[in-house]
Amino acid sequence: MVLGFDEIEAVRLKDLLSFPQEEAARVMGVSQPTFHRILKEARRKIADALINRKAVRIEGGAYAYDSHPFRPCRWMRGWGMACEELALMAEEELKRRQPKGGDRMKKIAITSTGDTLESLVDERFGRAKKIILYDLDSGSFEVIDNSLNLSSTQGAGIQMARNVIECGAKTVISGHFGPNAVRVLQAASIELYQALGMSVHEAVERFKDGRLQRLYGPDKGPHW
Repeated sequence: MVLGFDEIEAVRLKDLLSFPQEEAARVMGVSQPTFHRILKEARRKIADALINRKAVRIEGGAYAYDSHPFRPCRWMRGWGMACEELALMAEEELKRRQPKGGDRMKKIAITSTGDTLESLVDERFGRAKKIILYDLDSGSFEVIDNSLNLSSTQGAGIQMARNVIECGAKTVISGHFGPNAVRVLQAASIELYQALGMSVHEAVERFKDGRLQRLYGPDKGPHW
């Protein structure tokens, strides 16, 4: 049984990362009908392999795999380069883009209802108004607007998780987390903490003192 790289990518985006079909198609650079066809065929092959005990081989041309858990694989055809060379290029690019380890560890992302540390923690992770990115060493912070995500009919948690990953934080504090957001955050090794009915400042202080509850899974269902 042979699975193409495009089929694996479709399954990864839709079934592993729970992307809405429209966004998954956009990431792959194909139309929604084409994405649906690719995904349907991939699922059929996987079901056939599992039920009938068939070996699965993945192939389909030169490609570069970006090991970041959220970024899509990038399909590169006709370059005349070995897959190993392309993979090394992707790995080096990822290292260049990512913040240094110490920088990641000292930054925490807190969902907020406003622009200051006295603002309340926004308890809806996916549709929080703001993200406050707080530096534990210096006490400085920056505010990231999330207003474009507030009206999303679906995929808000995934998009917010994507924003947190791009910020370079390794810890996120919010009120409640749905399963799709948790799946993406945990794939990026980001720790989740819960803060209810308190200001951002209080949440930060409790986190420093080890008095915030850590979550190891979602505490709400999808689309809550």
